[in-house]
Amino acid sequence: METITSKNRQIIGETYKKVRTEIFTIFRQACIPEDICEDLVQEVFLKIMGLDIILEDQLKGMAVKMAYQKRIDYLRRRACMNKVHNYLGWVMERSYTHHEAEVNDLLRVEMKAIRCMSDTDSKIYQMVRFEEKTADEIVLETGLSKRAVESRIYRTRIMVRDTVRRALNF
Repeated sequence: METITSKNRQIIGETYKKVRTEIFTIFRQACIPEDICEDLVQEVFLKIMGLDIILEDQLKGMAVKMAYQKRIDYLRRRACMNKVHNYLGWVMERSYTHHEAEVNDLLRVEMKAIRCMSDTDSKIYQMVRFEEKTADEIVLETGLSKRAVESRIYRTRIMVRDTVRRALNF
């Protein structure tokens, strides 16, 4: 039994040397990266090594047929992965775009509310909202009392919230 195994290995080794380039070309024709082509060639011959009966006359044809089948499997798997990736990318892009549109709508409504405020209220609201300043920092810049600044912050936030609710029909 061992002589058959060593004979099979010898036949497979000789066939590998003869048709390796041809098998490799089958994969490269499908624009598969070279390192993956090498792996696929190896897989073809590993599969052949697992066969119990090897007919020397048919070994090359069998290797070529296996290579074409592996190429089809690889391309199908890659197409499926691309489809999933593209779908997920589309969903993420669509979701982001939709979210971005909502944010822009809210910002437009907020800016409309700011334009309706007095100059002082508008300035204080923008300092808190966009410049992220504290009430103490606003007191130093405006010269108003801390209580007046806090009152204006509270009042302008309510005003913006009500404007947004009306605009979005909440």
